[in-house]
Amino acid sequence: MRTAVFAAVLGLVVALPAAPAAADEGTGSSTATTTKQDAKRAQPGAGVAPKTVAPPKPTVSPKPAAPKVGVPKQRSALAAWQLTLNVPGAHDNGEGAQVSWLWITQSFHITATANQDVGPTPYYIRIYRDDVQIAICGTGTTCSVDVGSSVIASSWISADISTAAGSRIVASNPPFVLVDWHFTTVSLNVAQTTVNVGSAATLTARTFFDVGPSPFWTQIFDLTTGTRVAICGSGESCPVNITQASATTHRYQAFVGYNSATLPLSGPQSSSLVNWVTWSNSGFRISLTAPVYTETTETVTATASSSVTPTPWYIEIFDADTGTRIAFCGNGSVCSLTGYTPPVPNVRTHLVAFVSSFSTAFPPSGIQATSNLVETMHYVP
Repeated sequence: MRTAVFAAVLGLVVALPAAPAAADEGTGSSTATTTKQDAKRAQPGAGVAPKTVAPPKPTVSPKPAAPKVGVPKQRSALAAWQLTLNVPGAHDNGEGAQVSWLWITQSFHITATANQDVGPTPYYIRIYRDDVQIAICGTGTTCSVDVGSSVIASSWISADISTAAGSRIVASNPPFVLVDWHFTTVSLNVAQTTVNVGSAATLTARTFFDVGPSPFWTQIFDLTTGTRVAICGSGESCPVNITQASATTHRYQAFVGYNSATLPLSGPQSSSLVNWVTWSNSGFRISLTAPVYTETTETVTATASSSVTPTPWYIEIFDADTGTRIAFCGNGSVCSLTGYTPPVPNVRTHLVAFVSSFSTAFPPSGIQATSNLVETMHYVP
């Protein structure tokens, strides 16, 4: 019986699985140990339920628009955003606003610069003109655009960093710059409207702005002959001396525009009033006065340097805009028109006087002297 029991116990022991041998830390196999550790990490211990681990929360919500190509949807931790707006020539106007001026047909190269690359983020750099987006950049630290105007205009330029949906993260510094595309006015001054034959008459065209930084030129034309007598590429003043070898009267006008030896000029331009210059040895000189504006009627007066009574000449006053003669006198040295009303209310009328033959033509024949040009207006509130 002992033999039978011993055999049964021995059979039971043999049938049991062998227990895993513990690795010897000093002499055990590192390969075996690594394999076991890997297996342990791969499978939880028998009879123990694995822990449930929540997925990490994204640091940035997904963009509502399509993500940038090749850019992660999540952004890493970044410092506070800053954006600088650069408009060439921008300066403080003394009232706390940034302004910049440029000639029409020229462009501002505007740049918005961020302190960090927007590429790895869901943000964009945007530039606006009068709140209308004109540039958008999704990578890098800068965003640029050229902005110009072919006509006189003013616009507010701004920039920001914003989401794809347009939600602003930070505004630019400065937040706005007023850009102004300007042209210029031009006037023509004649030092003496009547000079002796062979003497020089000095004509000076003056502009409000220096034309040097512009693509335009100040030019003076002799309208009587159709020739250009002066051209200046810089400055606010363009003078010229003109002489004539015989008795004559010429009309002159100043322009600002592209360089051209003939009229009409092409492209943007500004022009002065037409002025007359007479070369004569008659000895006569004449001047003209009229109020700058009136709300009723006015008096226009032409004064000659001497009486026309003993001569065949007359003092005549003309509306230079319409060519209509409005007064004439055959005696004395003063010719006044009282009760005169400029023809179009609130519009400037230009007048000029002559010592000349009796004539309704404009300009009259036989001109001996020419006056200055005057502006007057009938003001109606």
